Amino acid sequence: MSFLHFLHERGLVNVDLFEIARKSTGGTDSYVCDLLLGTGDFCEEELARLKSEYYKIEYTDLTNFSKIDRIDYKDFESILALPFMAASDCVHIAVHDPGSLAVADKVGHYLAMYDETSTLRHTYYVATKSALKQKFREINRGQTNLVNGILHDAMQSAASDVHIIPLDKTVKIMLRIDGTLTDYRLLPIDEFEQLIISLKVLAKLDISETRRPQSGRFMKNNCDFRVSSHPTSKGESIVIRVLNKNKELISIGNIGFSDDQIMYLTEITSYSNGMIIFCGPTGSGKTTSIYSLLETIDKKSRNIMTLEDPVEYQIQNIRQTEIKRGVIDFADGIRSILRQDPDVIFIGEIRDEETAKMAVRASMTGHLVFTTIHSNDSFGAISRFRELSVPNSLIADNIIAIISQRLVKKVGQGRTIVSEILRIDKSLNDMISADENQQNLRAHAISALNFRTISDDYNAKCSANLLCNSDFQLGSS
Repeated sequence: MSFLHFLHERGLVNVDLFEIARKSTGGTDSYVCDLLLGTGDFCEEELARLKSEYYKIEYTDLTNFSKIDRIDYKDFESILALPFMAASDCVHIAVHDPGSLAVADKVGHYLAMYDETSTLRHTYYVATKSALKQKFREINRGQTNLVNGILHDAMQSAASDVHIIPLDKTVKIMLRIDGTLTDYRLLPIDEFEQLIISLKVLAKLDISETRRPQSGRFMKNNCDFRVSSHPTSKGESIVIRVLNKNKELISIGNIGFSDDQIMYLTEITSYSNGMIIFCGPTGSGKTTSIYSLLETIDKKSRNIMTLEDPVEYQIQNIRQTEIKRGVIDFADGIRSILRQDPDVIFIGEIRDEETAKMAVRASMTGHLVFTTIHSNDSFGAISRFRELSVPNSLIADNIIAIISQRLVKKVGQGRTIVSEILRIDKSLNDMISADENQQNLRAHAISALNFRTISDDYNAKCSANLLCNSDFQLGSS
């Protein structure tokens, strides 16, 4: 006998309502309850108690709700099933529709994912839809507001990273602003676990895994958040990289290059082939500089395509592709792009031998290639290509210029770059082909090409009172 027939036999549903419910939907519990509530003759609690009698399970008003650690309640919210207490041998679950086999299957599946509930039997209770929805709102409100508040403040302060660090009795949250970690707030340690779970759910990480590093990402308000977890003796440390796609692109004239550097960079950007390489540690502004140069190119007459990890700015009239692990990497992306008739290619980073050789090949076949590589200075970039098995002759013949840069604090507020530009002329070309070492290349560039190092640029800007005094070191990031 269905719940609908039970109500009919009890005289609670007249013939007309009975036939309407039976013919319209087969008399499902949810439809019957909605129909009866619509008549005004019943309240939610009364119908829930009738379900309790029919299904022979207890009714709960959820006043005895006790949150179960580590469970992701967002999964259960979609099916209106609420695990509200875990005993020694069973987990108590409140549902609105106890007759739904689909709900029971999903509850079993979700609870099996957590060590705390995977082996416990399930004891069901009936609750009203309103009580369930209200309880889910209460569960989500605190952590959602906390996470949203942290992310909002990080974006408003132009932070590049958020650090969540577990201590003995507190959780320390810090923001990296203008390259410096600054204290943001302290939380009680009992809020730590749920905060981490909320972030892991957003980033689609395994919330049950706490012993191994994980990485993931999520989008919110057109901002890309990259989440990294790392196990420590106090618990998992979380770092969130903030990539705000709403920020305006900085023009090449406002980055910190000198007028003669801007003139030279603008000139070589018009070349039809060759490589323009930017180097420096993570967070030194390399990608921003390249984007600013790409913006100066006539996009109507030249096809510009990019391979990035991640896409940090959205630029109109440029075809941008994001590298995705297991789907497309830099080397495969270059092969594909070369079949798309590009004029200018931006390769986000050269990390391995195959990508390095593909980038050189692209520059040899009539394409202007912008790319980045990790090295301490311009001459280190040459050594890095050698380490990646690119022949000296190909390095020399295809590199137009190497720009090395750092971000440093300027007087007032914000940061600017200090930089060096190594212009590859015929004499330097010959020395690279002859496998001269870094020291000899540097000495020649300084004596014969009037090469100015990053340190020279830093000292000049300090003398002009443009930079804050700091312990600037070439090897620092």
